[in-house]
Amino acid sequence: MILLIFLAIYPASQITTDFNLEGFYREDDPVIEDYQLLEDEFGRDDNTILIGFRADDIIKPEILRDIRDLTHRFEEIPYIESVRSITNAEQIRNVQDQLDFSPYIPEIPESDDELSSLKSSLTEDPFLSGLLINQNATATSFLLTIREADNTYPNRNVIINQINEITGEYSGDYTFRKSGIPFFRNQYVNLLNGEIFIYIGLSSVLIILLLWYLYRSIWGVLFPMIIVWTTLLFTVAIIHLTGGYLEIMSSTIAPILLCVGVADAVHMISKYDDARESGIKKRASIIEMLKTLGSATFLTSVTTAIGFASLLSSSVVPMARFGAYTAAGVLLAYVITIFFLPVALSKSRKSRVFNEKSGSFYPAIQTILSRISAINRVHYKKILLFGLVGTTIVALGIKNVDVNGKVFDDLGDDTQLMQDSRFFSEQLAPQFPMEFIINTGEPDGAGTIDLLQRVDQFEEFLLGFDEIHRVIGLNQLIKEVHYIFRENNEVTDARTLPDSDATIAQYLLLLEINDAPELNRLTDFDYSKLRVTAFTEDAGSKRINEIRDEIDGYIYDHFTEDVTVTGTTILSADLTDKIVYSLVWSILIALVAISLIMTLLFRNVKMVLISLVPNVIPLLVIASVMGFLNVDIKPSTAVIFTIALGIAVDDSIHYLARFRIEMQRRGVMNAALSATTIKTGRAIVVTSFILIAGFGTLITSAFASTAMMGILVCSTIFAALIADLFILPSLFYWLRPDIKIGKKPELL
Repeated sequence: MILLIFLAIYPASQITTDFNLEGFYREDDPVIEDYQLLEDEFGRDDNTILIGFRADDIIKPEILRDIRDLTHRFEEIPYIESVRSITNAEQIRNVQDQLDFSPYIPEIPESDDELSSLKSSLTEDPFLSGLLINQNATATSFLLTIREADNTYPNRNVIINQINEITGEYSGDYTFRKSGIPFFRNQYVNLLNGEIFIYIGLSSVLIILLLWYLYRSIWGVLFPMIIVWTTLLFTVAIIHLTGGYLEIMSSTIAPILLCVGVADAVHMISKYDDARESGIKKRASIIEMLKTLGSATFLTSVTTAIGFASLLSSSVVPMARFGAYTAAGVLLAYVITIFFLPVALSKSRKSRVFNEKSGSFYPAIQTILSRISAINRVHYKKILLFGLVGTTIVALGIKNVDVNGKVFDDLGDDTQLMQDSRFFSEQLAPQFPMEFIINTGEPDGAGTIDLLQRVDQFEEFLLGFDEIHRVIGLNQLIKEVHYIFRENNEVTDARTLPDSDATIAQYLLLLEINDAPELNRLTDFDYSKLRVTAFTEDAGSKRINEIRDEIDGYIYDHFTEDVTVTGTTILSADLTDKIVYSLVWSILIALVAISLIMTLLFRNVKMVLISLVPNVIPLLVIASVMGFLNVDIKPSTAVIFTIALGIAVDDSIHYLARFRIEMQRRGVMNAALSATTIKTGRAIVVTSFILIAGFGTLITSAFASTAMMGILVCSTIFAALIADLFILPSLFYWLRPDIKIGKKPELL
């Protein structure tokens, strides 16, 4: 074991953390194939860092000089391909019937007339307004594009650190806001890295303190913690060796394994101590522990692992990875427990590991469990009726549960990242693109007046949605060129499209000759495809999908061409349907697997019902709590149901396995249920406290979804505890299953 620990340290230390929307999809998913088409034809939409600030009036000489100096300094940052700002933005001019691209600000203007004219020009440019400057000229931004080959986590950290150093020198004059997908990814990862260590440290400290309070024994603390720390180390090493990494879902593996591993150890050590207290020798007590609880712990580990492994059916890659790695960790915890504990116990000189009688906790628990056992036996019908009514009332909250996720959903509204994101949405334009690729299938097909007029109408339709603030397409570029060519002989402020395909072809040729950068962003090399980009708010997947449905209807009515809808906004919104489908299937698979195990164990249909009810109740509770708290189902909260099922199953199977043993020994159901409630109930209460302590640390998270996971899982643990101590034995008294018991085990 020590050898394996040393071998696991290096790969575990190399684990990385990342956040990538594309990583949520399988490579052959149609949604990701559409996004790949956008990337291949027009480049990525997630390689730009935004830096912005606000002022009473951006168009002032001193502010323009600062913007120019900042632009030059940003250009010197390693791995940056280009920097765009209002001081290097270019205008399109007609110079002797030729297109000319020249900077709006070749020199910083000083006179009021020049400044006023500049403000009008910048704010009226459709390719700058809402991107580099707002309509009121009170906010501006810099767009830093990262070279595609250098867009990696370490390089982005270098870029962000240098940005912070540069902007820090101007912090006395401006409050800088930073955003963009690359910036968000790295800040997200850095925040997540810090929280993972906090989870492990805080969970470990709380569990250690709780174990010490309960057992007042060094070995009673050390044995379980050695098991869980080793399990965690091996699991992280496996994640790295199999090419995985940590993200928002897998970051919660640590508290799950800490809690599950400790629970297994506590159940087995408690059994060993019970055997020692009854006068059985050490070696025989270890064998008794392995024979009785070794199989029960194996069943709980297998069923818990099945619950998590059922997520492998998910088409959402992080959910599938989370399920696979957590299932592997649960089984690892069992293997380490079953091999380490017997050896450790055999070398221990203590007659008991847990010193339960040194405090008042266990006598109190013993008394309470005895009363619960008596109440169940006498009032089981009332308990079941109360449970049915209570569950029905609680389940009313389920109707409020909705499926909705945002790109920045995991972060609280008061975090700096969210505040900066809101700055760009409110002061300039949202950062989340919804992309449309219109494929005519013919060279020069994108340069027809018929298509551009329909695109112009499509733009108006898109801007009719409150959530869409800005739309850019080839139609606007052509209108801008047409405007400057006719402004010498026609006085008008309106930008309109030309009236012939020949004129459009001439404009496209002039743009191509002058290597206009906007042209390459809006159409492909042979003008068979054109791109339309709508910048939307992070409105949530539910609203985005509603908008998309309306857009699909409009496209069907107005475009005969092949139109692909994609972009970061679509990647995020499309996840919701996949998550719900995956969640339903994973829970069904887990419940079927648990039912089969119960059927094989007890060979009784009633026992299947008895075993399922206490495991379904926590799922209903968690869904209703989400409904009452208005928590939506999204990528980060969907896995809570699987965690809840895994935890609920663990205690239920321990109870049922112990009941089976007590039935073999006693042959009378009432006596077996009382003994099981008192003996196994004690371990279930202790492990529930440990689980609440472990998962309670998640409440401190800066990620809103992770904090909510802590609240919901703790609620589930409490619901599972009540179901196992009250509902489960009451179902036995009510249904009276005919349990076939095998040979009575010999007393060691």
